[in-house]
Amino acid sequence: MINFKTDFKDSFFYKNILILLKGTVLAQIIPLIISPFLTRLYSPKEFGVLALFSSISVILGSIVNGRYEQALVLIKTENEARHLTILSLLISLFMSLFLFFFFLFFSTYLIDFFNESDLAFWIYFIPIVVFSIGVYNTLNYYELRKKNFQNISNSEIYRSSSFAVVQLGFPLIKSGLFGLIIGKIISSLIAPFYLWKISKFEIGKVNMSLILILAKKFIDFPKYTNISILLNNLSVNVINIMIPILYSSSFLGLYSIMYKFLAAPFAFLGNSINQVFLEEVVRQKNELGQAYKLTKRILIQLTLLSILIFGGIFFIIEDLFAFVFGEDWRMSGFYAKYLMPFFMFKFIVSPLTSIHTAFEKQKLSFNLQLIMFVLSMACLLYAHYKLLKFEQYLLLFSLLMSIFYIYRVIIILKIAKNH
Repeated sequence: MINFKTDFKDSFFYKNILILLKGTVLAQIIPLIISPFLTRLYSPKEFGVLALFSSISVILGSIVNGRYEQALVLIKTENEARHLTILSLLISLFMSLFLFFFFLFFSTYLIDFFNESDLAFWIYFIPIVVFSIGVYNTLNYYELRKKNFQNISNSEIYRSSSFAVVQLGFPLIKSGLFGLIIGKIISSLIAPFYLWKISKFEIGKVNMSLILILAKKFIDFPKYTNISILLNNLSVNVINIMIPILYSSSFLGLYSIMYKFLAAPFAFLGNSINQVFLEEVVRQKNELGQAYKLTKRILIQLTLLSILIFGGIFFIIEDLFAFVFGEDWRMSGFYAKYLMPFFMFKFIVSPLTSIHTAFEKQKLSFNLQLIMFVLSMACLLYAHYKLLKFEQYLLLFSLLMSIFYIYRVIIILKIAKNH
């Protein structure tokens, strides 16, 4: 029998996962705990607008810095790491300013496209959230490089706590959508501000020649990794954008609660394992030339955990949603059943995809994400063309993505062997 604790009890790998896991679990538990209260304070439509606002922010925020921050774990000198961090921050700033002026000039067309008039006022705040995501991702990897896992863990807790306080407190002052989105904006600023203060990162004297050298050296990250991550986020979040267009924001609100619930296991464990796995794979690659045994061991453990988690809730999920969130949200549980296979395989595979970064397989990662995006869009277009019911679309999407993730497992194991 495989025992995660026994295998890693005395290793830094296991200890670092636990450090990140504590913060991640607390950060995810807080929104889950307050969700039953929020679903009784806010309507499905208001949750739908928040989901649309968040999805646009996440899609743009994931690429705003060119993903240069991921190269920080490959840098050996502190001076180069500092300059690469500055490069990432500067790109985030300029891209966010560009987005602000883009929204300023094209807001009318965008609101019509998204079919949601309630977004008209809030669309100008998206660049603020996008910039905060870019800064947070950059400083997160800067701290990861220095193995300051506790700082990363704490930042997640502060972000989640501020989100909960604002969303619960604002209905006492002003009811409606205002509290939901203000909570999102404030919490997005808290985490990068904390990391900036605690990391004591100083810009200092800047060598522009070195910045240009680093930008060229790691050009594959914006060329391939950036687009790869964009396609990955689009394949996951495009449905949040398309639901208001094809259906309604109220429908998106029901879907968003379901997605948050099913994504919780990955949020608890997946992100923490992903970050530490990346650092450990880089170490083993440098020392051993491969990381196959580590990758296979984590794969088996994640598979067992996934079966235990998702298999355990499948038969009770509808009643569970009705009990926890209120009877009006029972349909969220109904839709959740159709996406269960997708989330089960996502939980297994996603933490291991950082192996592409460790072995500098950005082109391969890009091609895989392109396939995933094409499959996702094909499902959506087919469902629209055939006038499929929403649950039929979810089942089609879930099955195709599950097959694709199995294929990704094969690729990941081949990369781990470094053949």
